[in-house]
Amino acid sequence: MTTMAFHKSAEWKPGLRSYFEYRDLGIVAATKGKVLAHCIRATQSCSGPGGRHTHDLEFQMNYVLRGWTRVEFEDVGEVRFEAGDSWYQPPKIKHEVLEFSDDFEVIEITMPADFPTAEAPR
Repeated sequence: MTTMAFHKSAEWKPGLRSYFEYRDLGIVAATKGKVLAHCIRATQSCSGPGGRHTHDLEFQMNYVLRGWTRVEFEDVGEVRFEAGDSWYQPPKIKHEVLEFSDDFEVIEITMPADFPTAEAPR
């Protein structure tokens, strides 16, 4: 099944985080829920850290399209990512988005498409 997503007809919707909006790239339907590929962008200025959490999934990677973000990872520490940077996030790693620019936009790919997120104590 060939799937295409066009910028001109993009639909941005609310999602997991209230300060971001999400644009599905059509991969969930094409893979019958095996893979999620979406764009995420900031909808408001960062008001502080987003809360330490984990995702129970098989695969997660991010590629920064615009702006920057600072993320803290368990056993790694704080890392700043800018446009053109990417990262792979191991399953269930504790992490927290500490801050992001007003123009922050990222592509995120996960497997599976639907996965639980849980708060993670320090």
